Amino acid sequence: MLIRRFFSRWIRFYYRISGKLPYFRKYPFICSEGATVTHISAFGFGNAGDLYLPVILRNVFANVIPIEKWIKEPVHKVVNEKTVSKYNSSDFIVIGGGGLFLSDTNPNNLSGWQWSCSIDMLHKIKVPIIAFAIGYNRFRGQEDFKPVFVEHINKFVEKAVFVGLRNHGSIEKIKSYLLKNELKDKLVFQPCMTTLTSLIYPDLCQYDKKEDFIAINCAFDRQNMRKSDDTILHSIANVALKLSKFAKIKYYSHMRSDNNILPYFDELHLQYEVVEMDSIERIVKEYAKPRLVIGMRGHAQMIPFGCNTPILSIISHDKMQWFLDDIHHPEWGVDVLNSSFESELFTKAMDLYKSTDRLLPILKKEQQYLWNVTKKNMEYIKLIVS
Repeated sequence: MLIRRFFSRWIRFYYRISGKLPYFRKYPFICSEGATVTHISAFGFGNAGDLYLPVILRNVFANVIPIEKWIKEPVHKVVNEKTVSKYNSSDFIVIGGGGLFLSDTNPNNLSGWQWSCSIDMLHKIKVPIIAFAIGYNRFRGQEDFKPVFVEHINKFVEKAVFVGLRNHGSIEKIKSYLLKNELKDKLVFQPCMTTLTSLIYPDLCQYDKKEDFIAINCAFDRQNMRKSDDTILHSIANVALKLSKFAKIKYYSHMRSDNNILPYFDELHLQYEVVEMDSIERIVKEYAKPRLVIGMRGHAQMIPFGCNTPILSIISHDKMQWFLDDIHHPEWGVDVLNSSFESELFTKAMDLYKSTDRLLPILKKEQQYLWNVTKKNMEYIKLIVS
């Protein structure tokens, strides 16, 4: 125990003076004494946002609740008796964050959403379950969840001691599946932890010091549901070319398929630099730099926002608008369904690019609002797991 206590204190001291992110997979012991927690998440499944989410979630919890050990459990792994036994050996379970309420990323008949846990196995879990910053991630026009989802989500919300959804849009959507008002009342707003980056890692970057360039990100998973057809992609490229006359353009790639926009850039002979978001530290440091980020991915709006970087969202999924509504700036987005998409995207991009000094205090104010919500939720969670 003395060795563990010394090791834990040394790790905290090292990160305090180095400004680096604490990688929990390397250093599981954050507190000298505390809880053992099972963490169920996607763990880097597919894109950069999923790489960052588990780490920052653990930091949020470890800052409030003494945690000795995290047990990693992939959300897509089928839960069986052995898994439940492992769950029950911990003090509590945290599921999240991310858009886990989605049916086709991990298709299954056990729950209908990404967590592969049957109702029978759910009943056998004896420790508290905390759902933290989970999103309703169904795309526009996407087939509804299977019937098992309705039964499972009702049992899940009933079983969980805390159900925090990452935007108010998700709360309203999940409510529509819940059969009892007392279950609907259990749903609370818990912003994605990535939106709090500058407050959780204040010494990692100079968040208020911006470089003179614009970063762009596009998403290509379920492209037909996003309605980001050839016309939209040409429009994004045209806007990037116009913006390049005023600022350098960098393209932020969260996963390989994001690069499908690059041939449209090349067709216009646009000069740009590709930045691969291949590590947690790079994700944060890169999103802290631009004067503006134009993003189509959820984490291409939430992470830069968390780094005090102005954002303009390309809305091809309802969750993008839900986030903007939650931070009280619905105007920081352009919907792909807008008939004047290209002209509006350019006009808004230029206005935001020129307004860095005006936007910084606004971003900080809204981030503080999300931080206050999170602190209140964490104090409640601390009470119910202590």
